[in-house]
Amino acid sequence: MSRQPSRGELDDPRVKVLYVGGYSRSGSTLLARVLGEPPGTVCVGETRFLWSRGLVDNVDCGCGAAFRSCAFWTEVGQEAFGGWDRVDAHRLSEVDRVTNLLSALPVYRAAWLRPSVGAMIDDYTAHLVQLYAAISRVSGAATIVEMSKHPTFACLLMRMPDTDVRILHLVRDSRAVAYSWTRRRHLSSPIDGKHFMPRFGAGETATKWLAWNLVFHALSTGRTPYMRLSYESFVADPRTALRQISAFADQSLFPVAGSLAGTQVKLSDHHIFSGNPMRSTTGWVPIRLDGEWQTALSSAQLAKVTAITWPLLGLYGYPLRAGYGGTAEAGNGRRRTG
Repeated sequence: MSRQPSRGELDDPRVKVLYVGGYSRSGSTLLARVLGEPPGTVCVGETRFLWSRGLVDNVDCGCGAAFRSCAFWTEVGQEAFGGWDRVDAHRLSEVDRVTNLLSALPVYRAAWLRPSVGAMIDDYTAHLVQLYAAISRVSGAATIVEMSKHPTFACLLMRMPDTDVRILHLVRDSRAVAYSWTRRRHLSSPIDGKHFMPRFGAGETATKWLAWNLVFHALSTGRTPYMRLSYESFVADPRTALRQISAFADQSLFPVAGSLAGTQVKLSDHHIFSGNPMRSTTGWVPIRLDGEWQTALSSAQLAKVTAITWPLLGLYGYPLRAGYGGTAEAGNGRRRTG
């Protein structure tokens, strides 16, 4: 693979990471894929799973090769660590699991509460610094689009020195998300012998949706640049949403000319190894809202999810009446910090 200019040779030597956060099944894979299309950006998918799904399970990369055989990721591993064989993937998989538990959040502010977890956070942060610097150098991209989604992983990235991290908080109607988690979906590449993604009940999904989004609200009060965007508004008007995100990121994030037509986008080849099954899709893809949940969820499920998540549903501008028609015009929040 040809070597790209190093970040040190570019105008700003810092690594810029646009972090797409929010609860899973909120449309992050599609949005991140679109944001990774413009020249100067690269979407790497969910790098928190690089150690487990990439190195241990050796899942298929978006390019079609197995992760350990992918030329891009092989060069990243060589640049970051002198080769993947010098990384203890099983240990880092466990470090990732422990440091991304919501119960670990207090340790990010007070390491003395659980010194062993605090040491893991420091160790993991050091590895991530090397990983993202390598991704930036190998890809030559000015911005890395990261879609690991989890709020604690955002906390890890916010600790990295010489890194410009910006949080794009993506929200979607909790009832649509709950329905998505009840559906049976194939994995793009088997993981640990499993061919289907896990499924969860509506109540469990609603509780997690509320918790994750509340943590992102807490992060919005800090010094890290933060923007909130609803998936529904992105689908309804992709160009307006991309203009807003571009202003937030200080970089044009529109796909190349001719690749965005109305509510369709042309997605090119990539090296995303983890994410929603649609990550394997290339070519023209529709940007549309899936409203099946409005009739597919039972009245009891709708009522349960609404009852659990109503405080944030109201804040985001979603009607509390279950089964509403049309596209929710959820309010977007944006905050810039210097």
